[in-house]
Amino acid sequence: MSSYSLLYKNIDEIKIKGVTKINLPKLKKLGIFSLYDLFYHFPRAYENRDNYKKINEVLDEEFVILKGTVVNIVSRFAKRGMVMVSAVLSDETGMMELLWFNNRYVKNNVKVGNEIMVYGKVKKGMKMQIINPEYKKIDEEYFETKKENQILPIYPSTESLRQISIRKIIEAALNSYGYLLYENMPNEFLKKEKIIGRKEAMLNIHFPESEAKKEEAQKRFMFEEILLLEMGILQSRFQSEKNNKNVYKLEDKKSLVSKFIKSLPYELTKAQKTVITEIYKELKAGKIVNRLIQGDVGSGKTIVSFVILLYMIENGYQGAIMAPTEILSIQHYLGIIDEFSKLDIRVELLTASVKGKKREKLLNEIKEGLVDIVIGTHSLIEEDVVFKNLGLIVIDEQHKFGVRQRKLLRDKGNLANLIVMSATPIPRSLALTIYGDLDVSIIDELPSGRSPIKTKWIKDEIEKRKMYDFIDRMIEKGRQIYIVSPLIEESETLNVKSAQETFEEYKDIFPNRRIDIIHGRQKYKEKQEVMEEFKNHKIDILVSTTVIEVGVNVPNATVIVIRDAQRFGLSSLHQLRGRVGRGSHKSYCFLESKTNNEVSVKRLEVMEKTTDGFKIAEEDLKLRNSGEILGIKQSGVSDMVFTDIVRNVKEIKKVHDFVIWYLEKNNGQIENEFLKMDIYKKFFRAE
Repeated sequence: MSSYSLLYKNIDEIKIKGVTKINLPKLKKLGIFSLYDLFYHFPRAYENRDNYKKINEVLDEEFVILKGTVVNIVSRFAKRGMVMVSAVLSDETGMMELLWFNNRYVKNNVKVGNEIMVYGKVKKGMKMQIINPEYKKIDEEYFETKKENQILPIYPSTESLRQISIRKIIEAALNSYGYLLYENMPNEFLKKEKIIGRKEAMLNIHFPESEAKKEEAQKRFMFEEILLLEMGILQSRFQSEKNNKNVYKLEDKKSLVSKFIKSLPYELTKAQKTVITEIYKELKAGKIVNRLIQGDVGSGKTIVSFVILLYMIENGYQGAIMAPTEILSIQHYLGIIDEFSKLDIRVELLTASVKGKKREKLLNEIKEGLVDIVIGTHSLIEEDVVFKNLGLIVIDEQHKFGVRQRKLLRDKGNLANLIVMSATPIPRSLALTIYGDLDVSIIDELPSGRSPIKTKWIKDEIEKRKMYDFIDRMIEKGRQIYIVSPLIEESETLNVKSAQETFEEYKDIFPNRRIDIIHGRQKYKEKQEVMEEFKNHKIDILVSTTVIEVGVNVPNATVIVIRDAQRFGLSSLHQLRGRVGRGSHKSYCFLESKTNNEVSVKRLEVMEKTTDGFKIAEEDLKLRNSGEILGIKQSGVSDMVFTDIVRNVKEIKKVHDFVIWYLEKNNGQIENEFLKMDIYKKFFRAE
């Protein structure tokens, strides 16, 4: 096992041919810090070098291999001191010009009369050329065998680190340390799915013997990356459930819950009641709750979490709510403080803005158990935050946090009960896979009285003027408006209206209306004051950046205008639209954009057609990389190279089922030490 750890050793601490002081920083820039990273720096594409041709057979824009004699070679200085080397290659069918830029080595190495092989892309203009071709003299055995070199890898690279250099480094690493690639997948799975071994796959992913071998290698590494993900997630859950059966008993007090629900100005939906009952049953049975609540914007996920928090507090525990942004933390605080104070429950806000003696006092009170619920951002996971009896953690916007952050907060509690909420809906089959360590509850019902938000794409100035008239009529009726811009300040490079420009513009358009601005650079107190004034209807129009994307709840706001809407993904557009339609009044969303980009047009058309978050998420998954929509740093999906969580659902399910069988068979233990180490490095490396 000790030799296997060499795979994770820093590359500057081991000897690899071709890794020099000059290219070491370039490799690190590519995320290559260890031998493991080097091996798993997979090609992004391949070039088929089986295309041997005569000069008179070549086509424009094709990659070819030519063999011939150098009949002329000269060098001269071009612009800015750059050296250009020009050579003429001849075979029995014709001549081809070869051009190299800033490659003095060619002039010294290649002479008239040399027989050489070249590889490159043909350009046909006034004359035929290959620019910056790779070459070797025939006597240097270029392409040692045709078979070994007919498919060459093209790697993700960085400036001045040439493909040939990366290839040589990886080839040298495989020659010297390939023996370390012990099998890290269970034999049962390899046999069942007819998967090739790790060493063979690694050689054929970098330097394929054939197309068939390359595909076999890609299949193997697709299954390997899914297995690492699923095994890491599900083993953690298996151990948690095994260690936490009947570890506590609640007295099942619910008087606070009853009072809170009766105080609500509306009745809970059937979907909300179902989720609450599911969680009650788990708590009553002494089971550790580990649940993802998915629901569209405005479906009432937060109220469900408040009910469960009250239940835990009445049974003697503290609660914590962690949100990704300060403004969302503030919104949760403002949304809970009035009602909970009536129930004699103490709620406090802990963010980076709480400093000095005030923070010190608050930390002591949390430690002594004098605070019932703490709401905050990443500040909650800092070492000096200690709870007396933390029993339930609620994490909002789950996809914005990592596994490690989630674990750090859970470790602070006597009970690791966890509810995570996400308003980024994904199909249930994917939710069960991606959040494999969580039970999934879906709130697929909006509160009664809510009507769908009417959405319109504003494409030109005529439509914009009509929109301004409509906004004025809405304000006259007593409604409020959000105007959202993707940027805070004007950009020299992007043709996008900034929030600051929008603020000035709207003051001119609506001189008699109360207008203010909120953005991420403002101080906590300033943002809080603006949001309080908007909530209390002292502001008619609030100009904002995406700080209002999640959590802000002002039922009287019925219109949202999203400027330069093509700059946002579908998921963000849907989240922003969800800031309106939260009351009984009919609500509207306007998407300003003059785009003719195909993907952007598709997004805006989808937004006009549907308000169903799950349908929107499916469209988003089609239009964007799956890791991008989910923002999933926490589960390792962002590391996946060969797996698409939409197209490969069957393969993911297959691995998921195998891992459950494997863990049950082995009592939650991973027998393969190499697999165990790879999982540990994947999930617990520094984030």
